[in-house]
Formats: sequence, structure tokens, C-alpha cells
Amino acid sequence: MNKKEAEQLFEKYLAGNCTPEELGIIKRAYNKEIPGDMKEISEKRYSEMKVNMWSRLKQAHDSYVTTYSFWPKIAIAAVLLITTGAGLYFFTLKKEEVDKNNMSVYANKIPAEKNTVVLTLANGKRINLSDAKSGVVIKTSELTYDDGTPIENINSKGSDITTISTPRGGQYNIELSDGTKVVLNAASMLKFPSRFAGLINRTVELSGEGYFQVAKDKKYPFIVKSGNQEVKVLGTHFNINCYPDEDIMKTTLVEGSVEIRPLSGTFSSKKLVPGQQAELSKGGIEISIVDTESALAWKDGDFIFNDDITTIMRQISRWYDVEVVYQGKVSAKEFVGTFSKSKDISEILKALELTNRVHFKIEGRRIIVMP
Repeated sequence: MNKKEAEQLFEKYLAGNCTPEELGIIKRAYNKEIPGDMKEISEKRYSEMKVNMWSRLKQAHDSYVTTYSFWPKIAIAAVLLITTGAGLYFFTLKKEEVDKNNMSVYANKIPAEKNTVVLTLANGKRINLSDAKSGVVIKTSELTYDDGTPIENINSKGSDITTISTPRGGQYNIELSDGTKVVLNAASMLKFPSRFAGLINRTVELSGEGYFQVAKDKKYPFIVKSGNQEVKVLGTHFNINCYPDEDIMKTTLVEGSVEIRPLSGTFSSKKLVPGQQAELSKGGIEISIVDTESALAWKDGDFIFNDDITTIMRQISRWYDVEVVYQGKVSAKEFVGTFSKSKDISEILKALELTNRVHFKIEGRRIIVMP
């Protein structure tokens, strides 16, 4: 891609003709500087943005970058965006070429596993929820699926704690008794009272990842306990990623406001505004501006990667329910790409291998990662 092509890409954005991958490139280049309505910017600013498109692209991709897409209409399997010492290049590979180059590596596909979302009542009773349904609604006296189909009467007493857990490769929607909605990611668990009436706070516990749309109630704050932090809100939309195998807990705010309070150490609480993400680690809390669409892509059926291979493989392991082992020292460079979670795992591995920075071997449900 040269300067002229970069300007043409910007023109495609203005005309609304960008593919999702091209739109992702522009968003990364300009962060959040491009408004939703281009009428909001002056003619001078428009000209500056167009002229600077090329330099912005180079800044946004100063590390090794891979973007993978699925465009069946034009029979292209992969689009790679690579930064090298000589500049920025685009090239495409047809599906037949990808398959031919990787035929022996992926001869043994990983078999699909059937896992179940489990709801555990306070009395210890376990209910396997239907994977044909997308969610469950918790009521004081009964459980129903989100389409109204009854599950069973529970007749809970007081604020008995109920637990719902998703398996590796599973995802589920939950509506709590106060109207709060939660999307629970794979290999996650949520503990919550069967009802909040009579409690000082609406407190739940999360392990894994969940997206919350909290029902507003000024009298009763909603608190999410996750690992070494508490997130306190009155009514808002936010995401928490707190998997036990991740070193950093991430809280991303979409709407409203939240307060992050560390439960260990001497770190002070922090408040977020929409578009910010808090990262809690042993060193404290760091706040940054992020693309919330990328942070929430998982709940809409996508992976959006901007990480090193070990972080990416942890996500893949949770979704596809596979074991990941490493042989040799793998690349520490970041891979940036968008993948559909509905695709076979081999599609993602093939795309990553096209970078020539990482290679894979499949043995049963084990993926071996090599340089």
C-alpha cells in the first residue's frame, strides 16, 4: 500500500464502502478521533486526516500485524497486513493456496466437544441448561429460558445463592431477578442471590468474563466481586475479564460510570468514564482509552486479537476446549486480526501460520505451538 492507496482507503470509509477489516485498520490508525458523523468536522480537519492517513497507518502498525478475514463472495481466504523494514504491504492468498500449504499439518482435525451450561441452586441441585436456548431468566419462584419456556419451579427462600457456569466453548445470557442482564463468556462462573430484595447491596461474584447491563437502582448499588477487585455501579454497561490464568484483570466501561476498588494492596479506587479500560495487576491500576467494540467482540461472536501468541492461545483454548503446549521459544510480537468464533479452529491456525512467525501441530485435542 502506498500513500495514494491509503487515501483511497480513507475515501472508501467516507463513502461507507469499507469491509469490516478495512474499517478496523482505520479505527486503529485514528483511535477514536474519527466521529460517527463526518459532518461534525471542518473541511480543514478533513483534509488533514486524508493527507495523514498513510503516516497514521504506519504508526498504528509498528509491530508485526496479521489481519484475517472471510470473504466467500470473492473467494479470498486471507488478507495479511504486514509491517517490515521496507514498509507496509498488502497481499492476498486464495483458499486453495492456503489449504495446499497446510494440508499435512491439519490432516487431523480436532473433534467437536458437547459441553453444557450448568445452573446450581442453593440446595445443591444441578440443572443442565439447554444448548438450544441462548439464555435463562432468574425469577424468585421459577426459572425460564429467555424465550419464555419454563424450566422448573424453584421456590427460593430469601437470598439463596445460585451459581451458573459455562463450559469451555460455551456462552450464555442471564437475566437476574432485578432485571440486570449478563452475557457470560466461555469457562466462566457467576454467583448471585436468587433475589436481591432485603439486601443492602446487589452483590454478585464473577470468575472468567462477563458483560453486564445493570438495571438502575440508586438506592441499591450493584457490586461485582472478581478476583482482587470490586466494581461498584448504580446502573451501567461494562465488561470484566478476570480469568484466573490471566495476570491482568480488565474492566471496560461502555456506558455510565463505575468505581474500581482493589481488595488487596494499598492502591486507591479509580473511576472510569465510557470508553476507558482499567487494568488491575500487582503494580496497581492503569487506565487507558480503548476501542470498546474490540473489547466486547467476544459476546457478538468474534475474536479481535491484538496480542502476543500466548495470550491469543489462551483465548483459543477456552473457546475450542483444547490443551495448548509450547515447544521452543515462540515470537513475542503481536498479532492483530479478526476471526469469527463460528469458524473451525484450523482456519485460525492456518491464518496465524501464514505470518511464518509461528507454527502448529495438532495431536488429538492438543495443539503444539512452535516457532
